[in-house]
Amino acid sequence: MNVITTAKKSGEDFMNNEKPKDNDNISEAEELVIESRFGEISVNTKNSIYFPQGLLGLPDNLHFCLTDIPNKNMGQFKLLQCLNDVTLSFVVLPIDIDNSLIDREDIDECCNLAKIETENLLVLLVVSVQRTPGDIKVTANIRAPIIVDIHDKAALQYVFPNNKYEISQRLN
Repeated sequence: MNVITTAKKSGEDFMNNEKPKDNDNISEAEELVIESRFGEISVNTKNSIYFPQGLLGLPDNLHFCLTDIPNKNMGQFKLLQCLNDVTLSFVVLPIDIDNSLIDREDIDECCNLAKIETENLLVLLVVSVQRTPGDIKVTANIRAPIIVDIHDKAALQYVFPNNKYEISQRLN
């Protein structure tokens, strides 16, 4: 059984890409400046990504923007900033479709189920950074990546139905 936690099942499209008319609590400004935990960031709300069913555990937060983290040491990472609740953001790692973390066949199956053309696919891994006195541990959730249709600016969090991917895979 395949599991798509943030999409419609049955015969409907897995991705309902029609954005709602009311953008609950989103500023009308095209350019939004947010004081994030990484410092001040600027996002263009016209480039928002719509999550029809929200993220896992966050069904009411539907609108996000992807932006650079204002820290040069984190250049390979991005910030997935919620626009409904500016206190909510996630460090994410964009990965290529062909990568060493997720098998290509699994990515292709995910795209097929979500009806996303692979040329329009952006895969993001939610990252956790844990600092201890002697170490910095960087992990990513490989089991439930965020898949984005960059053409339609719609996304969902896909949970792989098998146990071959870790929820907390060490990256460093």
